[in-house]
Amino acid sequence: MKVRHEKGMKILKIGGALISDKSKGVFSVAKPKVIDEICGAISLGTKLILVHGAGSFGHPYVEKYKLKEVEDLKGVVVTHMACKKLNEMICSSLLKHNALPFPIHPFSSFKIDENLVFDADFVTKLINKGFIPVTHGDFVYNVKTSRFEVLSGDRIAIEFAQQLGIGRIGFATDVDGIYLNNEVVEEIDRSNIKEILNKIDAATSKSDVTGGMKGKILNLMKLRGTKAYVFRGTSKNIRKFLNGEDVGTKIVV
Repeated sequence: MKVRHEKGMKILKIGGALISDKSKGVFSVAKPKVIDEICGAISLGTKLILVHGAGSFGHPYVEKYKLKEVEDLKGVVVTHMACKKLNEMICSSLLKHNALPFPIHPFSSFKIDENLVFDADFVTKLINKGFIPVTHGDFVYNVKTSRFEVLSGDRIAIEFAQQLGIGRIGFATDVDGIYLNNEVVEEIDRSNIKEILNKIDAATSKSDVTGGMKGKILNLMKLRGTKAYVFRGTSKNIRKFLNGEDVGTKIVV
């Protein structure tokens, strides 16, 4: 059952490549200036759920311990601890800018049972008290397979929107939007989505163990009536998104 929210509720997902150095061989290197600019754009009183990717605090560890192929529990914990550090940096920056972050770690708070299982009522109450729930890409336990698996920030954002009935999602990335033939697509809807999926050129050359731009669009197709935006995560663009303006590529399916 969807939870009813006040008008204006939003989800902002910050890409891991935007807030960390994802160069090959780099582990756990953040971009403090970018984090500070993003958090400074989020004003006190914004009804928002903030989700961030793991970037170099997650992906290199997944590859190092081969966690897509085997369940190395030490590797799972090491990866989670690194992701938690990035989350703490973001929460500290939000607090510095007078927002009220509430960190939520999927490793200890969520599980997967076909869909993502979390306490939707609790998240709602946090927001209504003035907190900004801040969650992130992480490992999560799958009760069907009895294994830990990678949970991407994109999936969290989409499942939160679906289960909480939130109609506006922003994906702040290190590119200007979704590309087709080297041009940013202004809008994707049911009339052109097949063409986009067939010809997509999402200017991303870095390895991503959680899926790329095409996967993002496919997952968004589950959310009929939801408006999603993929845009470069500058402070100006984030303010535009939070203010209800169109920015980057708009996706309405």
